[in-house]
Amino acid sequence: MDLYQIEYFLAIAEYGGFSLAADRLNVSQPSLSNGIKKLEKELGVLLFERGGRRALLTPAGKSFVEQAENIRQQYQSALSKIRDFQARPILKLGVVCTLRISTISNLVSRFRLQYPHIAIELRDSHRDEIDDWLEKGEIDLALTVFRGNENTKISHHLFLQNLRLAVPETHPFATRDRISLAELDGQPYIKRINCEFWRESPHLYDSAGVYPHIVYIANQEEWVIHLIRAGLGISVIPEWNNLCGIKYVSLESIDLWRTIGLKWRQHQNSELVNLFRNFTTTQDSCLLL
Repeated sequence: MDLYQIEYFLAIAEYGGFSLAADRLNVSQPSLSNGIKKLEKELGVLLFERGGRRALLTPAGKSFVEQAENIRQQYQSALSKIRDFQARPILKLGVVCTLRISTISNLVSRFRLQYPHIAIELRDSHRDEIDDWLEKGEIDLALTVFRGNENTKISHHLFLQNLRLAVPETHPFATRDRISLAELDGQPYIKRINCEFWRESPHLYDSAGVYPHIVYIANQEEWVIHLIRAGLGISVIPEWNNLCGIKYVSLESIDLWRTIGLKWRQHQNSELVNLFRNFTTTQDSCLLL
């Protein structure tokens, strides 16, 4: 069944005859008749009564009118959506939730200054789910934490971050440059449930005989930062620039860091993806922190 056959059928039903329908559609009457015969053969029913001055719908034809209208409307809707996409394309960006909102907004706002016609759809979650979304094609790109030796053909490094202990400025640790892991024992602690390091090394504190007092559990970086700033606890978090009210302290004998970068699918062929990838290579990583 072809769309032109649907148009032929609906025109004949509307104008009541083959000749008038052919004239309105600007096609020859033999072409229109052949199109209807092919449609009837495919459906296995007669759609019109032949022989009179008018083309009358058969019962099967009357039943098919509504379906034919739906087919035409669905086609027009699909055509409209794809035209809208071409006029205002959407880039789907997955963002790991342990990044700050300011990092994301800085990056995407600069991108849209150069490409204002491109809309950006943001989705955030932990690293494992971001990877799953990318693999399934639910997002175009992933702004995420790298696992180790990433394939450079499908990834681009943006910046490195140290992970250090963050404490309120009024906390006794704030006057120290370095503390031992043992000193965290019993301290009011804010657990970052999506922290990539602790998800992979959940027994680090236990093995050291350290049991921080968990007072809050948060899944977003902004929550953790504001809870620390309010003096409600401490936490090991990535090091961000210019965090007012917070002091970073190093942990003895522990060197924690992470790599933030962009990932995409290997055989992805998308102009939008290429634009964003090329754009990120020109960015100053210090400005993102």
